[in-house]
Amino acid sequence: MSPRTARTQRPSRSETRAEGNKAVAVGRVLGDFVISLVLGDGLKNAVGDASTWRVWNWPPFLIVLGLGTTALVIAPGGPQSQYAGVYVLLGLALLLAGARIVGIVAPSATKALVSALSVLLAVGALLWVDRLTEHGEVDVTGRAEISRGPVENGDLLSVVVADAPSRTHLRLALMVRDAVPDAQSCTPETRLTVALRGAGANSAHTDVRAGQAVDLPLGGAHGALRVDVTVHTDPGCRMTVSVDDAVLHG
Repeated sequence: MSPRTARTQRPSRSETRAEGNKAVAVGRVLGDFVISLVLGDGLKNAVGDASTWRVWNWPPFLIVLGLGTTALVIAPGGPQSQYAGVYVLLGLALLLAGARIVGIVAPSATKALVSALSVLLAVGALLWVDRLTEHGEVDVTGRAEISRGPVENGDLLSVVVADAPSRTHLRLALMVRDAVPDAQSCTPETRLTVALRGAGANSAHTDVRAGQAVDLPLGGAHGALRVDVTVHTDPGCRMTVSVDDAVLHG
């Protein structure tokens, strides 16, 4: 046999490509098996779906996330009930923006509409919070102070709300208790007269019970607010008055 016939023949390019494709296929099968075994089928499917993600699906989601974060950061506080609409708008915006991230199949026009709607919802939430910053309810109970201690019938005391933000009304509720509960029981019969200082007698709230909220128009007053409170109780009774709730609104 001649040296030429004894020489080992080299595989052709087509044979090499076929063997490479088989190796890749085997690798994918083994990889899927390992992911399924270690992480579970659900996460394996999520990893597989990630291959369908697109870079252009992320900007709407990031814009919505940024607007939502800004809205929550600048929120002025106050009762959480006034933020219900904000939370609904942000939730819908994130849901729609996230739909593109997970690779939901839809026509391009539909995806564009969903992205635009998600951003508009987030902008609406931000504008809602901005309006609450100017006109929403602000809890100022912690800033309200009573000018004196135990009082008797006919005594006048003052409630001062320091550094009050600009609003049109103050909703105030005062708590009245017996100063000597072991020796008297005067709270049920005690009444208060509540008026914003300088607002005139016609704006005063009379016959106010303990815990009853009154709404005082501020009439353009700003800065430190002062409310005059007159106590009406039985002779000989000593009472303590405290701020139960103080909220600026309007």
